[in-house]
Amino acid sequence: MCLLQAGKAVRGYRVVGSLNFHEDDPAHPVLLEQCWDENLKAVHLSFKSPVRLANCHFVRRDFSFAYFLQGLTIENCAFENYLNFQSGGHNQPGFLLHLLRNTFHGFVNFFDCWYRAAVQIEHNDFLGQTNLLSFSANYMAFDVVPHIQHNTGELHRTDEGIA
Repeated sequence: MCLLQAGKAVRGYRVVGSLNFHEDDPAHPVLLEQCWDENLKAVHLSFKSPVRLANCHFVRRDFSFAYFLQGLTIENCAFENYLNFQSGGHNQPGFLLHLLRNTFHGFVNFFDCWYRAAVQIEHNDFLGQTNLLSFSANYMAFDVVPHIQHNTGELHRTDEGIA
């Protein structure tokens, strides 16, 4: 956590136990590459700098109520369990939310997310299903038409899955 708090990239680490972000942590860019993480929590936070996760493996991860003001990129990652983005998003104009070539073994919950800028979700395997394309009331809001293509799995669930 000291590397992240100093705005440094974290590469090649295995994190056992919980790694919790706190309100004063996300002022610097967050970059995790080639890491294995057991339990990372970033709940009720506003990331004021870009967040990038690449080539990582996550056992448990929670982003509920997290705002990615300067964007979020998740690329070539694997998620073993339920992933919660509920009531989050809020990328500001000019900052992309990009999910590319990831594998989600558990349900991915996008309930009540609001994306204010570009969203690209491509070439992901939603093995545990998701409500990504459930455009019923209160599910998701996009200020910019999202670019969602070449994903596999059930994307139209109308519930929040089981955590």
